[in-house]
Amino acid sequence: MRRRQAILTFLAAAVLSLSLLTVFAIELGNTQVKSKRDVEARVHERTVLAAALLDSVFQSVQQALPQYERTYGTRTVANQLMDAHRDQSDYLALLDANHRVLANSLGFTAQARQDLRLSAALPIVDRGGPYGLGNVLPYGRAGVINFAVAIPTPFGKRILLSGSRPAALTPFLVNELRRIPGVEGAHNYVLDGNGRVLASTNPAVPAGYVFHTPGQMAVLSHWSGDVKGHYYDKVGVGGSTWRIVLAAPDGPLFASVSGLRKWLPWLVFCGFAGVALLAFALAWRLLHTADELTAANGQLGRVNAELERVAVELSQSNGQLVRQARELERSNAELEQFASIASHDLQEPLRKVRTFTDLLLDLESERLSEKGADYLRRTNAAAARMQTLISDLLKLSQVGTSTRPFTLVDLETLTREVLEDLDAQVLDTGAEIRLGGLPKVEADAPQMRQLMQNLLSNALKFRREGVTPEIDIDATVEKGKVRLMVRDNGIGFEPEYARRIFRAFERLGARGAYPGTGIGLAVCRKIAERHGGSIVAEGVPGVGATFTVMLRSRHRRSLPDPPAGLERRRTRPREQEHAYATA
Repeated sequence: MRRRQAILTFLAAAVLSLSLLTVFAIELGNTQVKSKRDVEARVHERTVLAAALLDSVFQSVQQALPQYERTYGTRTVANQLMDAHRDQSDYLALLDANHRVLANSLGFTAQARQDLRLSAALPIVDRGGPYGLGNVLPYGRAGVINFAVAIPTPFGKRILLSGSRPAALTPFLVNELRRIPGVEGAHNYVLDGNGRVLASTNPAVPAGYVFHTPGQMAVLSHWSGDVKGHYYDKVGVGGSTWRIVLAAPDGPLFASVSGLRKWLPWLVFCGFAGVALLAFALAWRLLHTADELTAANGQLGRVNAELERVAVELSQSNGQLVRQARELERSNAELEQFASIASHDLQEPLRKVRTFTDLLLDLESERLSEKGADYLRRTNAAAARMQTLISDLLKLSQVGTSTRPFTLVDLETLTREVLEDLDAQVLDTGAEIRLGGLPKVEADAPQMRQLMQNLLSNALKFRREGVTPEIDIDATVEKGKVRLMVRDNGIGFEPEYARRIFRAFERLGARGAYPGTGIGLAVCRKIAERHGGSIVAEGVPGVGATFTVMLRSRHRRSLPDPPAGLERRRTRPREQEHAYATA
């Protein structure tokens, strides 16, 4: 009877172990597949960002539309005027909406006129694009690239078409491609719609080269894939037939999930399976005879040695994981550096635009028409919005990459400091703010300040006309969790938008109705998630909104006391207490 029970117990343990090993194998395979997809996703994000930055540079042509309208919006335009504005282009041509030539500069040959029907830039503008960049067309020895801009005029839509040699654009494009971070051996390309290389970081594939091999044709016909040991990702540049291609060798790119790092977890798995088989073999022999006890003890010794070997392999595996974590940290630092460089390079021309428009308004205001001054003010406002947008995008990208340690933060003191920063808005709106007792939490102090400032700024901004803003700030602590709530009596929102408002660039109202870029709540969501929490919103149109942030009051590791600078400000003087009351 006991033997039968022992056999049943042995069979049950065998089935359970086999099930666990099967689940472990499936999870291990899924983890490696997910790691590879994560690498591919990061490559795609870089490609999309590079295409967006390139598109934003060409989008800046819209700032010159008022000047173009004044220059080319007259009833007739002389060829001499086109010659005067040709600059570095090979030719300039002014077309009507039906692509008939109204005026042209020198260099606009019969070949260029005949190739208008082949220009891929014109259909893009005809479809409503702000600009159009086409493929390389025959012109002289090197060819020409058409750049088309739609100009609204009193005589209907006109198109300003410039033709430039590819070599004039190559240095600028190569400089942009070199800013894209990548692994050793990676190369980046800009192609036109016919597979002609406009710019490249690969000396073996210079500008002017046309993709024609089977592997290169596969790159042209698919958005991503693997060709001859190289992974590539391709994204189109808006407003053009161009495409950006990032390519990298599989070895360095997928180093975390290839080679020894790919097979080491499976070796560990096989070691566990071997140990399990040995253990069951031992048990089976013990069931058959007690006379083999001595031999079984020897087998157990070998099993212990195998376990030690597996432990050593696990220790080595942990070392590999630590190196992977360091590599990921380095990659995040490179991405943050790239975002900072991109933000600076984009903001510098915007600052110049704003400086010169301000100078024009100050120095030439008497000679500018009222309409021209209005156009300059609009240009300045658009540049200011672009600067704010780039700054907010940089803040959004830096939330997840912050490495500051968590410290003990007094939320009540921090909130009072934020209210002091917003004092002008509070007094201007006459808002009544009720501040309840707020606890201390372990957190990133600057990010908590950003979270509270965004929530309170929104509550003051989205107020109802003719209604005194009322804002309640309170918190509760339960089972190691802090529930922080900010309520207002503002304009509110429909329940179906409760999730959408935390997306980047999501705006429920018209752009001019309320200031901002639509990124503030997205930053709040990322801050909450970095602190192991979440944020949700509830709203009723015309009644108000409530934002609830869930945070951990303590984290696993002990943290130092908050820096002295956190409570450097004193609470506001008693004569200013009328701005808000403590609940």
